[in-house]
Amino acid sequence: MRQPTARTEKGAGDKRAGERVFDAAAELFYKESIRSVGVETIVKQAGVSKITLYRNFESKDDLIVAYLEDRNETYWRMLDRLLAKQAGHPRAQLTALIDTIADRTTTPGYRGCPFINYAAEFPDSSHPGHRIAAANKQRMRDRLKDLVAAIGVRDAARLADALFLIVDGAYASSQTLGGRNGPAAAASWAVNALIDSQLTGRMDGA
Repeated sequence: MRQPTARTEKGAGDKRAGERVFDAAAELFYKESIRSVGVETIVKQAGVSKITLYRNFESKDDLIVAYLEDRNETYWRMLDRLLAKQAGHPRAQLTALIDTIADRTTTPGYRGCPFINYAAEFPDSSHPGHRIAAANKQRMRDRLKDLVAAIGVRDAARLADALFLIVDGAYASSQTLGGRNGPAAAASWAVNALIDSQLTGRMDGA
């Protein structure tokens, strides 16, 4: 978790209160949406006063940024650990990555990608959270390109972008056609089909 932004010196009790504010906000933002959750709801769930919230976070936007940064860091720690288990084997790494995403997006009750959810609520690119959401997606795009290039396919950048569309399509479709029988369940098949067709030269380049 990103440390709360302090306006004044705080003791351990204030730090713990700031963590409760963050935890409450993060849970509510993800489950209910960011715009629909007000400061009153956050402090009620955290069991603190508004004064405590504003001692730790300068504004709701500051809380949103902290939430997105935490989600981004947690997400990449998980994926980096996953890929490290298949170090030196890019096809196995790519398979593990896509299988994990397919499993996440088809789990009943999954609430979707927090960065897509955020972008849908805050389309203005000047909002402070936009850079974090965009960086998360660009990092995935770059990671896919690196893995595809390491496999040895031609036109790695183009194929990586096609795989990126499958990944984000899996995340997006989970909110309307989710569950184990939803289209996201075909993500692993689609990715492997594209890679195999590229390796065997069956793609027509259109």
